[in-house]
Amino acid sequence: MLKKLCLLIFFYIFSASGLHAETAKEIAEKAHLANINALLILTSQDGLSTGRYNFTNVGVEMEVYKLPFRYHFESKENPVDYFLVGNVGYSRVFISQQIELPPESLLNYDNHLRTYTAGLGGGVRYKATESIYFSGGIELIYSRSGVSVKEPGGKLGDAIEDFFNQDYNDNITYEFFAIAEYRPVINDYRPYTEISYNLYETSSTFSFDELVSFNTQSSVTALAIGVETPELLSRDRNYLTFEAYINASYLAGDVVQSVQFEKYRTVGIVAYWYTPDDPWWAQRFFFEASTVQSGGLDGYNIGIGFTVDF
Repeated sequence: MLKKLCLLIFFYIFSASGLHAETAKEIAEKAHLANINALLILTSQDGLSTGRYNFTNVGVEMEVYKLPFRYHFESKENPVDYFLVGNVGYSRVFISQQIELPPESLLNYDNHLRTYTAGLGGGVRYKATESIYFSGGIELIYSRSGVSVKEPGGKLGDAIEDFFNQDYNDNITYEFFAIAEYRPVINDYRPYTEISYNLYETSSTFSFDELVSFNTQSSVTALAIGVETPELLSRDRNYLTFEAYINASYLAGDVVQSVQFEKYRTVGIVAYWYTPDDPWWAQRFFFEASTVQSGGLDGYNIGIGFTVDF
């Protein structure tokens, strides 16, 4: 019961002020799903990865750890190919600014909203010309979310233990996405322009006084512009390139209630180390660093990973 009350108070603080006329139960339900959509959107978009974000309009911060995955079954002769997408992630949301709470509130700086996610899906890409691509697909994302009252800075074992907490809520999200890309090659430089649309539909079981099922919908439209350099440094057949990009994203739906802003921008740089021979399972390794800013968000991303080559 204590965790349920704490969860309700937290979601009340993290919800839009326009919900005050509704019942406490309705506020908790709407805020809960809006927050889940916010976490999924802000941990699955290009330009947002492992890092720390400060939501200045609502007085909270979010730490994100994620491992995305994408693999294309490319065809040399057919303009249509298929791909797999997936991800696993963990995020922690906590109060970062002084917030006035009721005297009976259990919410304090030791309470965290934790969310665990795992997704898998696929899609189809159509190669219209040598430099124009259109893609579409769907991903099914499972997540568990709830409030932990453990001391901040706990060990990894604490996070794993929380995943099995019976007071946590199970959420299922369907992510539908469509992407249009223009990727020419000019003097060995690879500029690109990409526009994408992602729609998130989330259903959840939320235990308050009884088991209630409800759903919510949010979307994000993003425009990305960037360029990858030609080979800058080589060793044997391995070589180094750099990519710079800027990404503008526009939010719509219930997610706006949680984060209290409608758009954000990302500026970043990526270093790629291509390995055509060894190891056989990796096409390239990369290191990415970027900053994120908007009228209600600032933060940074740091990503290290690889592109599979099977």
